[in-house]
Amino acid sequence: MKTIYTNGTIITMDENQGNALVEENGRIISVGEYDDLYQEDMLVIDLKGHTLMPSFIDAHSHLSGYAMGLLQVALDDCQTIEDIQKCILEYIKANKIKANQFINCKGYNQENLKEKRHITKQELDAVSSTIPICIQHYTGHCGVMNTPALQALNINEKTISPVGGKINYMTGFLEENAYTSYVQKIPMKSLDELKEAYTKAQEKYASYGITTIQDGMIVDELKDIYQMLVDTDDFFLDVVGYIGFDAVQFKEVFKDYKKQYHHHFKIGGYKMFLDGSPQNKTAWTIDPYVDGTYGYPTLNDEQIKNNLQQAIKEDMQVLAHCNGDQAIEHYINQYSQVCSQDIRPVIIHAQMMRESQMQRIKELKMIPSFFLAHVYYFGDIHLRQLGKERAQTISPLHSALKYHLPFTMHQDAPVIEPNMLETIQIAVNRQTINGKTLGKEECIEPIEALKALTVHAAYQYHEEKDKGSLSVGKKADMIILSDNPLKVDKKHIKDIEIIKTIKDGKVVYEKNG
Repeated sequence: MKTIYTNGTIITMDENQGNALVEENGRIISVGEYDDLYQEDMLVIDLKGHTLMPSFIDAHSHLSGYAMGLLQVALDDCQTIEDIQKCILEYIKANKIKANQFINCKGYNQENLKEKRHITKQELDAVSSTIPICIQHYTGHCGVMNTPALQALNINEKTISPVGGKINYMTGFLEENAYTSYVQKIPMKSLDELKEAYTKAQEKYASYGITTIQDGMIVDELKDIYQMLVDTDDFFLDVVGYIGFDAVQFKEVFKDYKKQYHHHFKIGGYKMFLDGSPQNKTAWTIDPYVDGTYGYPTLNDEQIKNNLQQAIKEDMQVLAHCNGDQAIEHYINQYSQVCSQDIRPVIIHAQMMRESQMQRIKELKMIPSFFLAHVYYFGDIHLRQLGKERAQTISPLHSALKYHLPFTMHQDAPVIEPNMLETIQIAVNRQTINGKTLGKEECIEPIEALKALTVHAAYQYHEEKDKGSLSVGKKADMIILSDNPLKVDKKHIKDIEIIKTIKDGKVVYEKNG
């Protein structure tokens, strides 16, 4: 049956305009005037004055991390180390956790604690000396483990820190490669629990108007989970996975999923990390932080080059986590030496990208994907650690526009919620959590922010022929908004409500529905 949407604003994100849109079998078949398009056998959807536009495309996040986060102890609201201890202890009692059963916690931020420091191994041991406890920092780049957890993962005072990471056995603190490599070895929940978590995670993404999700770092340990999810058709949103270069087993099992969807899942390419995060001062910089440090790399030039050569040989896209300008510089330099075809390599986060790097990025057809919400959530930290002048240029969207870069924006969930409307508001206002304007000259207009989350994001995924705009022939991946983001007060864009999210013509989320 044909469905016609009318009686509202339609933002197509292309040159075709009208007051009506017709969908059939999950595809858009016409856009124009209602009187010209309406037929008696059509199902009429009254927009009731609301706004219809393309659904949002998640340019970078971690679906698996978000799903598993739903099974973790949330510490976001803790204000003291004692609060953290009480929260974990209450979880242990409520869930009757036994010795040697791992507890994973998430969301703590030492900047929000009264003590202004990381919790220690000894303070976690005071909670339990028999139950392994791992606490993940809100950035996902570091964490703290108690003694039972360290012992379970064979970490002791003689364990050597891996390249691109650090282990402090005395305090139980692990950062960057040390944390990410060891946390993968923590036993996972049951497949049934994980299956439910992935469903709930998709529901959350859909509630934010997202119909294409990224899983931004897939490792071999996720092989069985993904096999279960595709076998039982549990994905109802499109999921694009990026595998680690060492995820050999996963790549072999899902070799038929390379760059093509099956059961709503495809492998989009490879992922690698070149540095850490600016708020932890582990992002690799050209100029020093205020304290004189520069962060550090997690891969050397030979490793970067070898990874890029492998991806090019396999005609696979590469996503490279680069926060610092020095990391970006090395990525550009290594890619310029080996590029031979358009694989659309992505610079993930691109926090400290310099305008002097943008012309080369354009020539190499690289795509920056900005973690724009840094301005709001971490902008005040950047002011302290980078200084005012450098902090102003965090996520330089307007500069990227001058070079006609098809940039995207993302939320890096589960670091923050995948709230696209909030990101748009931050992009057009650039206010920090404490109300300071950070780099007013880098503000962009709402239409440019919408492009980053729709047409440019589709291009990033090589899906511009299928997604990103309400164009004839494309998928009917759409959202109905309570208000027009191009017309409302710029300071209230995040207050717009998602009324419905539609995937392939079918409603996958409905407010109060």
